[in-house]
Amino acid sequence: MKPYAGKIVGLGIAAAILIPILLYAEFQYGFYQKFRFEQRAEHYLAETYSEDMTIVNVRYLWDNIEPLVATVHPKSDPSLQFYIYQSEERELGLTDDYATTLWGIQAMRDTETLLHPVQPDYARHASIDFSCCKVSEYDFASIRGDVPHYGTTKLPFDLVVTLERAMEANDMDHMYQSVATLRDSESLVLGSLVFHFPLPETGGFAVFEIPGDALNTVTSAADVEAYNATRMPAQEMAKRIGASLEWDEQKSEAIFSRDGTTLVVRSWGNEAFLNGEPIADPIGAYIGDFMQLMVPVRLVERVFEQKIALW
Repeated sequence: MKPYAGKIVGLGIAAAILIPILLYAEFQYGFYQKFRFEQRAEHYLAETYSEDMTIVNVRYLWDNIEPLVATVHPKSDPSLQFYIYQSEERELGLTDDYATTLWGIQAMRDTETLLHPVQPDYARHASIDFSCCKVSEYDFASIRGDVPHYGTTKLPFDLVVTLERAMEANDMDHMYQSVATLRDSESLVLGSLVFHFPLPETGGFAVFEIPGDALNTVTSAADVEAYNATRMPAQEMAKRIGASLEWDEQKSEAIFSRDGTTLVVRSWGNEAFLNGEPIADPIGAYIGDFMQLMVPVRLVERVFEQKIALW
């Protein structure tokens, strides 16, 4: 027992020192600080919004720069939860994400209403979020009383439709119908519209990404094809077009060759080479999760003048 007596005494001393410190820290940064923060949050909500709000809880997050956060919802809608944070930049020392949370819900609701009559499958698999980075420029401190409708802000959203099935031939028409419907909205401003379809053979996705400012230029299903942002592994791409494929380890480049045409695709940047001459690659290649070079389908289609089926 004697060899362990010193360790036991040491542990007892350490516990005697640490326990009061932890209790003090919990009091300072736990119960007391949470109570004070909740009082401040109640005052902030009363000063900022005309709606009655309910504070669900206050948490102390030890690993955050601004560790105290309150979870809140309007009394009229418990499902609409948002957060209040500390902020030295705001007059009352607090800020929240009620407006952005509400705007996201409003925009999603409008999106579903617009898409459901023309493409219910797309409506069910749509998600929406603010485009980077206009939302950060909005004057949230000016909001007093009621939060304005999202349509008055003209803040752009990115809309992504992620299907759980492989692409089908009629999806080109369906995507065009969706574009035509969404761009006519008086409230919804899109920064981008993206469609994802699984590619079971490659484990990736067929992707069509249309910038918001280009929506009005899409006048047919054929126009949608110009925004094909799909990438496939270089080896799979070479197989589909019947080309030979070499890999230059030193330059980190893939070399496709067929019928006297040579395409060099870099694993970085947005430049490729056709028979030695540089050409623009709008979306660029990259090294994927399994160390495969993911090559843009549109680039290969353009160079070798061959369509690559995605369905």
